[in-house]
Amino acid sequence: MDAQTGRRQHQRRKWSPDEDAKLTELWRSRSLNDCAAELGRGTGSVYNRVHKLGLKRPDEYKAITGCGRFGTRAPWNRGLKGYQAGGRSKETQFKLGEKPSNTWRPVGAERTSKDGILMRKVADTGVKATDWRPVHVLVWEEHNGPLPADLIVVFKDRNRENLTAENLIAVTRAENMRRNSISRYPDEYRSAAITLGWFNRKLRSIENENPI
Repeated sequence: MDAQTGRRQHQRRKWSPDEDAKLTELWRSRSLNDCAAELGRGTGSVYNRVHKLGLKRPDEYKAITGCGRFGTRAPWNRGLKGYQAGGRSKETQFKLGEKPSNTWRPVGAERTSKDGILMRKVADTGVKATDWRPVHVLVWEEHNGPLPADLIVVFKDRNRENLTAENLIAVTRAENMRRNSISRYPDEYRSAAITLGWFNRKLRSIENENPI
């Protein structure tokens, strides 16, 4: 008993040579708990002593118990290359180069976007943004050539189902914003404003090609 703290003092029991010899023998085939029980010591004391003595488990013990760790297991299908499950599984397997029919569409297929724009598949690279293009843009390009990067194609009468070349015009995004801002005005005013925008853009193009 400690006179100052009033706590009972525990004396550390040293390991004897006989205990070391017994632990060395037990460690070859017994678990940590068994070794501690046989030696009358705590598992922590036994574990620390094992490491201090550098004791190792024999291969036979490792093979049986795994030394308390999960061993590496071979996959169930090792060596079964080309394994086929039973039943109709072979009929439902994808063939090499085959595409899933529920998502894949061939080039030339068409679909309608969430915005109501008719889209057509023009390539099969797997990149959706470039594989699918708006049909009205394709129609405009058939009559006018590649669409400049700073222009977008819009519907003159605002009917997205009217894909005639006469109904498609190329405008800048700023012009499209102004075009949308006059939607509250009568048809005659909107038509004149759109024509004026096209005329001004054409005039700027001519001036750029023939600077003074």
